[in-house]
Amino acid sequence: MAIELSIPLSRPDYRRTFDAEIDVPAENELLVRGSMRDHRFAFEHVWKIRTPEYEIIEAAARQIDGEFDQRLCDRYAGVKGARIGRGFSKRVISELGDSPGAQEHLLTAIEMARVGQQVYQYTPEFEAQFPPSAGNAPEAARIAWLKDRAYMGLANTCYTYRDESEGLFGAREVRCGFGAELTRPKPGDKRIFWRNKRVEIELKANGNGETIYACESVMEDAIHDIRIGFDLSSDGVVSNARSHGARLPYHGICEDPHLRTPALEGLIVTGAFIAQFAEHVGGAQGCTHLFDLSIDVLRLFSI
Repeated sequence: MAIELSIPLSRPDYRRTFDAEIDVPAENELLVRGSMRDHRFAFEHVWKIRTPEYEIIEAAARQIDGEFDQRLCDRYAGVKGARIGRGFSKRVISELGDSPGAQEHLLTAIEMARVGQQVYQYTPEFEAQFPPSAGNAPEAARIAWLKDRAYMGLANTCYTYRDESEGLFGAREVRCGFGAELTRPKPGDKRIFWRNKRVEIELKANGNGETIYACESVMEDAIHDIRIGFDLSSDGVVSNARSHGARLPYHGICEDPHLRTPALEGLIVTGAFIAQFAEHVGGAQGCTHLFDLSIDVLRLFSI
């Protein structure tokens, strides 16, 4: 088996970035702006989202740079009416078709979907179900955790939100890494949330002259500052696997999944890489973001 980058390069490295921010135009509405770029293209996507359904009520796309078919931007408006969640990618593909540039628009839309659910709009009725704690920081963090799970259906989607993690709030010095501005924003608030992501791949040669892909995937935003890196040999073997979280939603718990990353060492990546990385860094024992950051890299390879 052999792997290679699926993107043509004129130099021995690759870099892709995604930047986004969210405004609050009204009650139950979010305005999401995001842009993705690499050496071949630059796109901007703009959504208006209705909460709590997270339904896209307006969608627009603009090609800032590149030579892809401009009609894709016109077709992108058809994403209106889709909801973030299961079946979203298929909906985008059905609107765009398979012409050159459609995959890049799809990747941008996936990032828009990921960032779009980072701001909540709790109602007073919802908040009333969770009386505020006058206790210590871990108890305040536990209340925020309960709200997260209830509002977004996050129970058992990752290590932090698994049922068993509730006991950690009483056993550790857990603190919440975000404030009420992300759950009770006011109409008119600007840039209430921001996110910057980048994927970098550098082509190197090992001592035997074989190609090594040194990969790093990073996400920085109002809640997170996490990264994962690993090297891939030309025959798909993972080495030098590491990850780190400097800013996290729940300090004292979210660090734990990073301890699993070194277990990627020696893994032979196959066409089933989604299941492979879900097992090692994702799932109910892992971290959704570490999984997503890894898959962002692997989708750039032909295996």
